[in-house]
Amino acid sequence: MKAVSSISFFRQTQTLDCTLMQMEQSDLPLILQFQQQTFDAVEDKDTFVPLSEQEWRYLLAHGFALGVFPAGEKAPAYLIGCLYPPDEENLGHEINLPPEKLGQVAHLEIAMADPNYRGWKMHSRMCALCVERLRQDGRTRYVMSTVAPHNLPSRRALEHAGLHSAMEKEKYGGKLRCIMLLELADGCR
Repeated sequence: MKAVSSISFFRQTQTLDCTLMQMEQSDLPLILQFQQQTFDAVEDKDTFVPLSEQEWRYLLAHGFALGVFPAGEKAPAYLIGCLYPPDEENLGHEINLPPEKLGQVAHLEIAMADPNYRGWKMHSRMCALCVERLRQDGRTRYVMSTVAPHNLPSRRALEHAGLHSAMEKEKYGGKLRCIMLLELADGCR
């Protein structure tokens, strides 16, 4: 992993100073361990679909993952992964994008927070930061994601980043999901 920047989060009168790290292939053991710990702590397992090691390898090769590390900690408090999806998994199919536009779709693919760090609004802020990063890459026109309709914190975080629900559909083996979309007016330069 490599440091991207310093970032602070706020809750009432408290400040949490962190380092934003870009995760790399060599960080897979840490990523997978954090994902498992997060999944184990989730009460409603329907809201979280973990990625396999192979899916994480693809994400890191065709996108980016950012970790939020509180000062002095070796484990992340929050992790988000974004990618340019393979054609067969591209959410652009769901909204009937023509084939020539599918390469302009980026996914906010996965996000997870350590339960001990909830309440710092990391998810909202990091979704917005990722959308801005995708906006600036010159490749992205459509930012898409999925969220369980009843997962209000995640849905609000995506809405805070500018995404809206384009439709609801069963995905991931029969789990109901909102397909979230943001069309970037200034994307694909």
